[in-house]
This record gives sequence, structure tokens and C-alpha cells, in this order.
Amino acid sequence: MSKLYTLFQELAKSDDPLHCKTYIELTVSQPELATKLERLLRHIERPLDDLTDRIYDEIMLSDNPISRLGRTIDNKYKIVELLGQGGMSDVYKATRSDGLIEHSVAVKYFSLAHSSDDALDMVTKEAQILATLDHHLIATFLDIGHDDHQEPNIMMEYIEGQTLFAFLRNENNPQALEKVHKTLNEAKDYLKRKGIVHGDINHNNVLVDNNGCANIIDFDIATYAELTSG
Repeated sequence: MSKLYTLFQELAKSDDPLHCKTYIELTVSQPELATKLERLLRHIERPLDDLTDRIYDEIMLSDNPISRLGRTIDNKYKIVELLGQGGMSDVYKATRSDGLIEHSVAVKYFSLAHSSDDALDMVTKEAQILATLDHHLIATFLDIGHDDHQEPNIMMEYIEGQTLFAFLRNENNPQALEKVHKTLNEAKDYLKRKGIVHGDINHNNVLVDNNGCANIIDFDIATYAELTSG
């Protein structure tokens, strides 16, 4: 697994990652890596609309998320739309293309992976956590897929809606806001009961569906509670 990905996982959980000992030491020992890490950490709380600003970054230049459009996954699903980009991943909409049924899924790729093995490690880690969850306010895990370029991905339930950031920017109805608050707390309480530490619930990885409910859709840096104790 790439050092950049590992460091991002570790520092994203800190209240002040850019002033912690690990980051400060990195600025001295590996300043170039520290610069890349800083750019990712500063994007954690930024709206998805602004994340396209990361295109100037070397990571985005090497990832080129647009290039995945049109790919076929497991000879069944075709990637048709880029839904969003986060600090570590790109998420797409894919539709069933074999003609048997009409169906759409969300497909997640890890943009920080340096190799297929790297990507599969990241996919497997998050997929294993998702596979243990069964809640109507958490995106359902469907499978681990491979596209026709042999790049691994996570296939999940496709939820129509808008990010919590976009919702809060446009909505001021007290009842609607209360419903989002209540459903988000319900999902968070479920994760706590399951022993999952999400580590990064923010306005960009919570989706408000067409029924006005908050759904947690991203588990990039989630871990099991027992693995973080001590």
C-alpha cells in the first residue's frame, strides 16, 4: 500500500494533522511527499464542486479519472458518468449493459494507488468493512469488480441525491434539516454498535437521498474499533 495513502489514513483522523509530529518530521525528511499529503489533507472538508481544483496536482494528472468513462466492469456494467472525486478516490455511475435487466450501480476507484496490487489492497480493506454492514442509511456493498483494464473497484448501491454540502447550501426548511440530522445520527449510532470507527464523516461523503434522508457512502479511512484501541 502506498506510503501517501497510509499517511493520509493516519493523519486524516487528527484534529490538527498539519501540526502533528509525524507531518512535521515528514516536511524535513521527505518534503515532496509532505507537499502532496498537505494538498490532500486540506481537501477533506472542501465541497465536491471545488475538488476539481486538484487537477493541477501530480496525483490527479496520473490518475486521469475521465479515462475510465466507457469501461466495462465484469462484462456487465458500463461506466457512464463521473459522480465525484474525493481526497483518495473517484466515484462513477455504471449501468447494466448486457441487456438482461436495467440497473445502475456506484463504482469506486482509488486514485492514490500506485499499482494494481496497491489498488486491490485498498479496495479489499474498504469492501470488507462494507460487507459487514446492513443498514438502510449506509450504501450497500455489492461486489469487488474488475474493469476491462484490469483495474479493481468497489461496486455499491447507487443512491440518487445530493451531497450534504449541496443540501445545506440550498435548504433552509427546519423539518428537512431535522430529518437529515436525525437520519445521520441513526447511521452513526449503527456504526458505533458495529464497532466501526469511520474517521471522516463530513459534508462530502454523506448523501441526502430523494426522500430527504442522510446516507453514509464513503469509508476510505474507516477501521474497526479494536484495531485503533491502545
